[in-house]
Amino acid sequence: MVSTCNISLDLLRAPVLDTDALRQAFPIFAANPDLMYLDSAATSQKPQLVLDTIEQYFAKNCANAGRASYSWSSQLQNAIESTRQKVASFINCQPNNLAFTSGATESLNTVAMAWGLFNLADGDEIMLCPKDHKSAILPWYNLQKILAAQGKQISIKHFGIHEVGDYELKEIKAGLSPKTKLIALTHVHHVFGLDMEIPEIRGIVGPDVLISLDASQSIGHEPIDVVGLTCDFMSFSGHKMFAAPGVGGLYVHDRAKDAMQPIKLGGKSPVSVSGGLKVEAKNLGELLEVGTQNIPAILSLGRAVDFINEIGQQNIQKHVSNLTVYLWQKMKDLPGVYFAPGIGVCGCEEGFGILAFRLEQVASSDLAFTLDAEDIFVRSGDHCAYLQDKGKEDAAEAQDDYIRVSMHAYNTFDEIDQFVQVLECVIKN
Repeated sequence: MVSTCNISLDLLRAPVLDTDALRQAFPIFAANPDLMYLDSAATSQKPQLVLDTIEQYFAKNCANAGRASYSWSSQLQNAIESTRQKVASFINCQPNNLAFTSGATESLNTVAMAWGLFNLADGDEIMLCPKDHKSAILPWYNLQKILAAQGKQISIKHFGIHEVGDYELKEIKAGLSPKTKLIALTHVHHVFGLDMEIPEIRGIVGPDVLISLDASQSIGHEPIDVVGLTCDFMSFSGHKMFAAPGVGGLYVHDRAKDAMQPIKLGGKSPVSVSGGLKVEAKNLGELLEVGTQNIPAILSLGRAVDFINEIGQQNIQKHVSNLTVYLWQKMKDLPGVYFAPGIGVCGCEEGFGILAFRLEQVASSDLAFTLDAEDIFVRSGDHCAYLQDKGKEDAAEAQDDYIRVSMHAYNTFDEIDQFVQVLECVIKN
């Protein structure tokens, strides 16, 4: 993993995307010409075709999908299923294995409740990394509490992050036992910004341990193939891949889907009450989707997939990688700069859109305010890190007090140059 990458800056700047033309698709940049948006790991900006889809629903054919016999209702239901097909193809799964949710957080909680609540027994074990996002961690502690109230005691085992920024594979291997039922992982880390080697971890844990994968920080700019990733569950949010907030997805492999039970029921739930309540769902959507869905957000997700496919996912991946490596190379010789684990430590030849750092001369919270005054938006704070029972020193070494810069297809190399110039001025002053 460790490299001494020293790719030519000119080579990194070689055109992959026409960013000038691409940025014209985003009204936010025309409305805010001085904006340097470097917080796409929190949420991405939205292209006009996504905004048009949302507006069209509310202004021209607002109805409840599939709840009536008139044309608007049936057309919207068909549009939702067409979107499901499109998103399923985007991540290489069957539509029957994909449910729409409100986002990655709901998806990750659903895995714990709809699978874990009904399949974990006394003495079973879950493995997770406490330096991952809270949304990938807290649902399992919540489930542990619920099961304890039922008289079942499950164990949650931790594994760490290597100093370079990926998982400690030796700790995963050492923590495995015959009681290990599931391991919770992230595809690209939300602070450290590395691909976390999921297929290699599958080889370590073997075929029987289920993998729950958080793909929130990869879904918008990395090709996603649930088969190649060998995961049993995959959660993601639409708002990080150009769609509206309030929509996301949950992929579930057949072997896990068949073991799940619904945790919410409603008007569209396929139930039989003869001889006791029984759910007769034929697919994941029927099993998990209840009530009136966020129809405009779901439709926006389909248009976001269209937008990504039109640009070319591999083109986005290459551009974002080049931007990340370029930023690191421009920053690595600045005085008083300390990088979080990730590309700043490993010097990798490939980047994933995220670089985290702090300055010796100024607190990260103060630096974030200084950057905001220059219309540069970055993330500071605890980055939704789970640090329970962690000392202050360990917290600093993990995620706390880092500035996170996160980039997407619409960011440019000129923006990176300007950003580094601002940092140089801060350091000098």
